[in-house]
Amino acid sequence: MRSLFVKIFLGFVVVVILVGTSLETSSILANYYEVRWQMVLHSIMPMEAEKCARLYEQSGKQAVEDYLDEMQKQKSVRFYFFDEDGNLLIDRGAPEIILRLAKSKEGLERTARQNLSMVDPRRGIGMRLVPGPSGKRYVLAFQQSPNLIMPVSEAVGTHPYLRLLVVGLLGTGLCLLLTLHITKPIRRLRAATQNIASGKLKTRVDKSVRRRHDEIGMLGRDFDQMANQIEALVAAQRELLGDVSHELRSPLARMIVALGLLKQASPDEAVEYVNRINTEADRLDKMIGQLLTLTRIESGAELAQRETFDFTNLVQEVAADGDFEARAHHREVKVTRADACTISGIPEMLRSAIENVVRNAIRYTPEGTTVEIALARLVESDEKVVLTIRDHGPGVPKIMLAGIFQPFQRVPAAENNSEGAGLGLAIADRVVQMHNGQIRAVNADDGGLIVEIVLPVSEARL
Repeated sequence: MRSLFVKIFLGFVVVVILVGTSLETSSILANYYEVRWQMVLHSIMPMEAEKCARLYEQSGKQAVEDYLDEMQKQKSVRFYFFDEDGNLLIDRGAPEIILRLAKSKEGLERTARQNLSMVDPRRGIGMRLVPGPSGKRYVLAFQQSPNLIMPVSEAVGTHPYLRLLVVGLLGTGLCLLLTLHITKPIRRLRAATQNIASGKLKTRVDKSVRRRHDEIGMLGRDFDQMANQIEALVAAQRELLGDVSHELRSPLARMIVALGLLKQASPDEAVEYVNRINTEADRLDKMIGQLLTLTRIESGAELAQRETFDFTNLVQEVAADGDFEARAHHREVKVTRADACTISGIPEMLRSAIENVVRNAIRYTPEGTTVEIALARLVESDEKVVLTIRDHGPGVPKIMLAGIFQPFQRVPAAENNSEGAGLGLAIADRVVQMHNGQIRAVNADDGGLIVEIVLPVSEARL
């Protein structure tokens, strides 16, 4: 993980190091050629000057010219030979600056007493005053191209404002790259956020942002996940609104028809239409109540009411209530297993969820059969408990098993299908999810539907 903090930190460290290195390098370069000249003059000039003085006295002017021409070819430097008064002793012209320096007897004397050479590094000039075998003194001078002696690095090291300008440009360039590296993906994230805010729910961040391996990349991936969830929620809400409108329209339409017939009916017929209106009103009331329950669950309004309670006792109470209702229809509800466990959650919501599943099972199990309820801790995990509710009805087509927990999803052509609005299992699913559990439905091999609810248990004991 290449952290954004690390990138920013290392970026500023590099800038500081670059600035410090540039300042130090410019200082070193400012002294480089002067040191180089001193090394050359101390190691070569004394020997070469003495050799030229000896050749001049022993072999004459031509010998000195030939020797200096040979050195000039080897070192790409022009040499000049003077007497101690600054008079040129060989047949070649010399620049005005060389002639003027050669006549500077005081400077040459001073450097000779210190056993040094007189130099002007900026102009590439060096001079050495040496005695010949006869005692007369001579001056050997040379000049190198100023373009080689004074490169850009020398100018940068010599001029402080130019040095600061170069360092500033380098630091600014690096900071600009770092800033663009950080702000460019943020601008793309901002554009994606504005698109989401304007209703374009299919907007996702650019791939270049998601591929990053720092905090901005993590933010981009989290943004996409959030956008996916928002799009899914909005689509679900729109679908739910459409389903609610459709489900409410049917009983309302029947009530309107019954009211119209009631106006024209005789007193004996009026009773039937009044009963129909009451039935449809009860269905509407029940449906609206379930919708409000579903909305309250999805909003999380009751999450603060969590408590630790005896889940085993709650299941047994629900089973007893269900058995009382089932006996009126020649059916039974029986608890086949009840392991002791406690749950942290909202008791009334879990009770409502389990009641919805049990009543659904009672509705579809045939007369003379039993709805079986089992509560058991999972063998592989003592921290979870599974509640199994089984009926002996016709089951559910495999293609619909995954969707029966969606609102208004009902099995077509099922007996007693008109009694429910298709919200009971949806409420159970939302309640179980709110308690960090899972719910699923499977068809039993020998017939019937099995609904399994897995919930985390609490270590607390009542």
